[in-house]
Amino acid sequence: MTNVLSPSTRAAIINYDPTQPHALTVSEFCKSQKISRSVFYKIRNRASTESTAALHPRSRAPKQPARRYGPEVVNELVRIRKQLKDDGWDYGPHTIYYEANIQDSFPGTKVPSVATIGRLLATVGQVERAPRKRPKSSYIPFVRATAMALWQLDAFEFSLAHGPTVTVYQLLDDATRYDVGSWAYQREENSTDAQHVLATAIDTHGAPQEVLSDNSLAFNQLRQGRIGAVEIFLASKGTMPISGLPGKPTTQGKNERSHQTLQRFLAADRPSSLEQLRARITHYRQHYNHRRPHQSLDQSTPHIAWELLAHTPATEPLALAVLEAKATEYRQKRKLQDLELGRATVTVSKTGKIIEDDILGSQTVPKPTNQLLVDVTADNRQVYYQGYQVGLPTTFAGRQFHRTITDHEFLLSDPHTSEIVFSFPLPLIALKMRGRWVASYAIQGVQLTHPTKQWARKAAAYREQYAQREEQVPEVFKPGSAQDLQDS
Repeated sequence: MTNVLSPSTRAAIINYDPTQPHALTVSEFCKSQKISRSVFYKIRNRASTESTAALHPRSRAPKQPARRYGPEVVNELVRIRKQLKDDGWDYGPHTIYYEANIQDSFPGTKVPSVATIGRLLATVGQVERAPRKRPKSSYIPFVRATAMALWQLDAFEFSLAHGPTVTVYQLLDDATRYDVGSWAYQREENSTDAQHVLATAIDTHGAPQEVLSDNSLAFNQLRQGRIGAVEIFLASKGTMPISGLPGKPTTQGKNERSHQTLQRFLAADRPSSLEQLRARITHYRQHYNHRRPHQSLDQSTPHIAWELLAHTPATEPLALAVLEAKATEYRQKRKLQDLELGRATVTVSKTGKIIEDDILGSQTVPKPTNQLLVDVTADNRQVYYQGYQVGLPTTFAGRQFHRTITDHEFLLSDPHTSEIVFSFPLPLIALKMRGRWVASYAIQGVQLTHPTKQWARKAAAYREQYAQREEQVPEVFKPGSAQDLQDS
């Protein structure tokens, strides 16, 4: 009971003087503080011997803990952590706990818990401060229930120690995280090498039901209205090629995260030739699949999950007409988007380069003069309207948008999906203007899809100011009063 009392309540008990005129009796005082008489006298007795220490509860830690870990245990944990880090593997408490348990012997025979390992390493300064991350509970994960239901394919470039840049392909099973066929090639990302990676994995494990990738021309061209060599190969094995939405890498989140693990491992002992790199990847796959515990698999290895889960591979080849129908659907959708936007059809590559696209024929709609394809960079996060520089949130950096100006509205839309991501009514009215610079969140009637918390908070504050001004001085909201607001 005494441990839940606040310091203010404890101070009232210590300062209570029953000899004062009109003072409450001990029973009445205890009733007013909602405490028992025994608690009252315990704190009074502590105050007489410990003075101000009675303002705080005593420690509940045992005076003689059942288990104490000496320096030999801490030294062994630090050694395991250093070895994992030097080898290029994750070296957090979970991995250290797993490595300590599979050792032949451990000091004291008892391996500390994961939480205790983290606490012991923190006491000796062996914990690296990590940036605050979004909690995992806030994500909505998707995962197939069986092995072979879906594979994820992606690639990244890797620079050799004394050689050119090569391309590393990663191919993972979605349900088990099992690495079914990561490999490296000398050339840049291309369909031939991607097909070789898939063919090797299919020869070893069989064909999956689906293969998920991004919209790189080397992997999947269906969204461009075409059927590529990789898609034809997969259909012949009974596998449906699918791709995530453009500009949404989180769809391939498992593969994107696995890049980090593989890149750290390769960089720990950077190979100098393609042969050495392939040897390192072979060692990585063996360790990753059979030894390294995976947190998303409840600390099981991908190999254990691969063996335990049911397998649902592809059964029969897909007709080419299925891919043709899918490509036609995407082609018609792009054509409708182009007509709605009033622009010529373009294809944007993975690197952002605009490629001429003639799949819809020569019949294109000329771009109106009030529409422009604009680039928003990290150094220049703004768009221009009649000499004004409208600042944009950080999430707009490194992207292209179609800027459309009508008689009544200013619009920014995504060139891939035609989604309107930013807009405000005309004429432009803003409360925060420095010269020609205008804060987007301070514009009257501004709309933004997927705003950041900071932007939304500022926009809400300015909306309140607009509401107050509308009640007090409605004239400032009439057309042509932007300069008046700026001066105010």
